Amino acid sequence: MMSRATVILGAAITAALVAGAGAASAQGFYLKGFGGWTIPQNNDFRLNDRVLGTSSNSGLDYDSGYIVGAAAGYEVNPHVALELEYAYRNSDATLKNTGGSSGEVQSNAYMANAIYKFDGIGPNGAFKPYLGAGIGTADQKFNPDGFGSLDGDYNFAYQFITGVAYDVAPNWTLNGEVRYFGITDQTLENSDYGFKNSYSTFDALVGATYHF
Repeated sequence: MMSRATVILGAAITAALVAGAGAASAQGFYLKGFGGWTIPQNNDFRLNDRVLGTSSNSGLDYDSGYIVGAAAGYEVNPHVALELEYAYRNSDATLKNTGGSSGEVQSNAYMANAIYKFDGIGPNGAFKPYLGAGIGTADQKFNPDGFGSLDGDYNFAYQFITGVAYDVAPNWTLNGEVRYFGITDQTLENSDYGFKNSYSTFDALVGATYHF
């Protein structure tokens, strides 16, 4: 399943690059900042006790949390943009079947995104819907009470993006968007415990973009 997602996302970015290569003129660089609400999806896994050599059914019940991030991009033509992005996600989670042990789940993601912007709609075409996809790498860290911090290495990450940009000034746009973000299964561990965790979120974001 992950290999299929990789192919689809890679094809989307390749298509954007090909479309951009035929553009008559470039549109320039931009910087974007954003933040909002992240909703991680609950999951199940086996919690391994490395001291006792046993494992038990567990999982994570997440609370909603927050996401903040920034991106630098280049508008290849009026419809296609390519960007590099950093995003930080943070939410609380409870470790199942452990007497309510809970803590923060943190994730750092470094992504390369391809964005396709449609023609403007509304008064003076100020509203510009867009779709996007991204691939990159992300980590996870979980620090439940009584278990110590469990860390995961960086692993393949992907996301799908849809949103609307609104022109508020010649160089400024406001953005509202939703995303689906995921990291392929990765092992979170310390010297005493470990588990293989899947991580996916739905995000609702607002942001602002400055066009040079």
